[in-house]
Amino acid sequence: MAILDCRDTQISLWQEGSALHSPGFVMLEGSEYHFGQAAFEQSRLRPRDTNSRFWWQLSTQPLKPALGAARHTADLVHSHLRHIHSTAGAPSALVLAVPDSMPKEQLSLLLGVAQASDFKVAGLVSRSVLIASNSAALAQAGKAIHLETQLNQTIINELLVEDGKLRVVRSTPLPACGLLALQERCVSAIASAFIQQTRFDPRRSASSEQNLYNQLPSILATLRERGEASVDIDGHRSRITAGALASASERLIKSLQQSRQTSDVPILLDPELHLLPGIEGLKGETNTLPANALWEAFITQREHVELPGEDLHLVDQLAPVGSQAESRGTLHAAPSETPSDTLLSNPSPVESVASQGKATHVLLGTLALPLRDEQVLLSGGFSLRQSNGHWTLHGDGGLINGMPSTPQQPLSLGDTLSLGTAGHGRLIEVQS
Repeated sequence: MAILDCRDTQISLWQEGSALHSPGFVMLEGSEYHFGQAAFEQSRLRPRDTNSRFWWQLSTQPLKPALGAARHTADLVHSHLRHIHSTAGAPSALVLAVPDSMPKEQLSLLLGVAQASDFKVAGLVSRSVLIASNSAALAQAGKAIHLETQLNQTIINELLVEDGKLRVVRSTPLPACGLLALQERCVSAIASAFIQQTRFDPRRSASSEQNLYNQLPSILATLRERGEASVDIDGHRSRITAGALASASERLIKSLQQSRQTSDVPILLDPELHLLPGIEGLKGETNTLPANALWEAFITQREHVELPGEDLHLVDQLAPVGSQAESRGTLHAAPSETPSDTLLSNPSPVESVASQGKATHVLLGTLALPLRDEQVLLSGGFSLRQSNGHWTLHGDGGLINGMPSTPQQPLSLGDTLSLGTAGHGRLIEVQS
């Protein structure tokens, strides 16, 4: 039982309650492609070798500019699918959850690309309809808006229950409000604060700019928790406030309020937007979806989503069952109830592992260090230590699966470690 979430912010393969997440980034190194978080963390250093639009612009048109051996974006999507599938343990069949913004031509092409991969396509479903069908807020109101975030656009999906069936009645794209544009606005505001306070521009070089982008998830998490953060880039330190970044969400909020004619329509907010400064300015009921919302909905609706091969078609209507689900926390919940997802990052570590094995090594570039004794020294002042039978990450500014690490947070097989300027690592299993 597995489902692939085809939203390029996080292409996620879910199975048995766990997931492998891979952002829609690809980087060419020599003749080899690197996908996901590793590509994102090099995107500012090697912009000509990086592409973050291949899912959004899925087609068979010649790729311009060229990127290695790929003829078109469909080749890159195929390679990304194969990478995710093999890394996740190669499940035999997958249901594809697709954005409603995907035109019929792209949908047909994606289906063809997937069917040419090493797995059977067991179903095709609208991801907004699937997620919303399990929402208590929608079940109570009979309608909702799903704010679906993608790398290069955000989609306002308006959902309505009619005759016992839930469907998307209108989808409105917001091209200037994708996660990359929102992230760019946050980085620009932080850079302005650096210039004003230190006369240092962190965007003056590719390396310092990449450093700032890599730190952004932890900066936003701190701002959400404390309202201000101290940021260090190349030995220069600046104080950043949440208010200074609040304008990053203005265009998104204005566009959404224009589509939302009355405030009694609940909003289902994709988790990446939860820490976006200023997003709390949304009026009315706003529900932040948990990171595993699609998986939970898939479990509930599986019999209506998985289809025989000869009857494969897009499932774009489902009976809502959210009235039977637990009510989700809202954006304005108490801190102890607030989801910890962050902008352009992988969900929390407990949801990031597709494999059920045990980590034996940490892979740093091409070097695999064995996990033994009580401590493993990494680069950049980071280390792994054993605690209560688990390995934990220690060091300032480290991220686990794109999220700021917390004290004594246990690591699992498949977890990705971002070690600031020291690069990144991954927990792997080496079989003798």
